[in-house]
Amino acid sequence: MNSNSERSEFDSYKEYNEILMDEESKLRKEDVKPFLNFLKGKKIYLSLSGGGLALVCHISIIRIIEELGINVERVYGTSAGSIIGGLYAAGIGWKQMKDAALGLKKPDDIFGFGSKHFIIRGIKSEMEATFKKSEYPGAAIYNNKRLESYIESTILKFFSKIPLLGELKLPFSAIAFDIGDDSDEGHRISSKKVFSTENTPEVTLKDAIVASISIPGVFPPKKIGSHYYIDGGVVENLPIVTAYEDWIKRKRFYQKNLVIIGVDLGYGGETLKVKGNIKPHDLLIYAFSVEGKIINQYSLLRVHKPRKGSYVILLKPRCYDIGLTDFEKIPKAMVNSYNRVCEQIKGKRFLNETNKDIERARIMLGINEKI
Repeated sequence: MNSNSERSEFDSYKEYNEILMDEESKLRKEDVKPFLNFLKGKKIYLSLSGGGLALVCHISIIRIIEELGINVERVYGTSAGSIIGGLYAAGIGWKQMKDAALGLKKPDDIFGFGSKHFIIRGIKSEMEATFKKSEYPGAAIYNNKRLESYIESTILKFFSKIPLLGELKLPFSAIAFDIGDDSDEGHRISSKKVFSTENTPEVTLKDAIVASISIPGVFPPKKIGSHYYIDGGVVENLPIVTAYEDWIKRKRFYQKNLVIIGVDLGYGGETLKVKGNIKPHDLLIYAFSVEGKIINQYSLLRVHKPRKGSYVILLKPRCYDIGLTDFEKIPKAMVNSYNRVCEQIKGKRFLNETNKDIERARIMLGINEKI
């Protein structure tokens, strides 16, 4: 802590941490009355995107949902969103999630010793690939043992055992990507995999989350049964299509319109800020974010159909870079994302982000007619 910049960063961490511990709500229901009125009488689904360590911004969304008393009926998560979405579906509140996030002090807690030394870890990976027989040798910077252990210990703080997806408080779906099985003549066609309360009730919450967050090149694929799975962000970074399809299946039973609260942790229109060397896993997540933005725009055109009774309220809580190992930015990310979303849902602005992305999608696809 010798330099002024380091001292400033420390003071910033302490300041934002104190704001979080205060926990005073900035929301007044009269300020968001149009938003709440819009939700009345509709099915409310929550969809949380991937976004690396920016997952802590999802905690701010859970906070807002709890403070406003919004009745979420189903939860969907991809990658980082599967962590927060899964915990929320299990019945864990934003304060408990906040405490768990603030308990992360250094990257080694999740990624293992020497987490920031990518050259050394790369050499280690190559040595393992050469001298140690494994299912996916040299496939990732990190192994996922420390990550799985952390997720397991976090869940066990609140439960006596790791719950199965069929035991959660709310129906939950985690999006992953199936890259094939381990047989010579078996399944070899890659496809989207939805681990859910209905489809895979016997899969544990931990295994579904790890499958959904196995970022290619960062973590090795997760094996469940005979199949291997990687991060769901390659196929559906913001899982609103999966949510919409679930509503279509059940629509005839309850005849209610749908609102998906879709939380996008992508970089938006910003480019990755380059200060010195870019960490390899942050570059991967940035590439996922750019690809995911295009997929999200296609998805919005398919899902946001007011004439047919389905709406997406797109929220974008992320407002600056937070890399996969930038743990010192966690308190600031949670405070800023909360304030940002509070502004997005005030008055009649709650559909602004949706409408902006719909227009971007029309321009990209050359579509002029209104939806």
